[in-house]
Amino acid sequence: MKNIKLIIIEDDNYNIRAVTKIIESQFGEIKIIDTASRVQEAIQKIETLRPDLLLMDIHLIDGTAFDILRTCKYTDFKIVFMSAYHEYAVKAMQYAAVEFVFKPFDINELIVAIDKAIEQIQDSDYQIRINTLFNNIDHKNHSVVLQGRETVKACDINEIVWAKAIYGGANFRFIDKSYFSVSKPLRRYEALLSDLSFFRCHPYYLINIAHVINVNVKSQYINTVTNDQIPFESRRYNHMKNLLLNRKHCQLIP
Repeated sequence: MKNIKLIIIEDDNYNIRAVTKIIESQFGEIKIIDTASRVQEAIQKIETLRPDLLLMDIHLIDGTAFDILRTCKYTDFKIVFMSAYHEYAVKAMQYAAVEFVFKPFDINELIVAIDKAIEQIQDSDYQIRINTLFNNIDHKNHSVVLQGRETVKACDINEIVWAKAIYGGANFRFIDKSYFSVSKPLRRYEALLSDLSFFRCHPYYLINIAHVINVNVKSQYINTVTNDQIPFESRRYNHMKNLLLNRKHCQLIP
């Protein structure tokens, strides 16, 4: 692989020195070609130097990393975001499957994040991740990037009806009755979606409560808008029942 050109975008000189030391000691394939601490400076250097990778603090002196990304005409790079603000856009980044580390950062976490970003250098679907990130930051909709074995799919979470754990990943079922297989375990997506009307009704199944038509309590099946029957465990029923109480269209069949 050719040298990977990196620009560090950070307004704290101590962090610049710390990151530089880690990269120089751990990543012989990365060449740090410049640094920037302000929005316009970063835009100018990105456009001129055309890096392969950006290591970006989210909050800068005069704006944010997102101001830079929205303005840049050159976009053929991958990104590792950094922030001391744990609540700021973290969920949006997780939904978009882009790399992120908290500050002050753990060295190993930073190394892993940079490694993952390097793996994505040839990822032709990366722009989908960035578009999903902006979609969520701008609060247009809740969208999530599903990582398949050979490609990715970005979708509004309202399109997801249920997902099933399978060997080596999970299958997602959509409102249009299509499927998409992901290469990550279902628990990864459960952690993301559990705050957004999704519930793990069974060891193998995650359902979108919004798309439940009725629940057959005796048979222990959930009927969905896609005419699928999804099993549930009896020990999870009471929790699920509480989640369904506000769904007027949903029936509980004894």
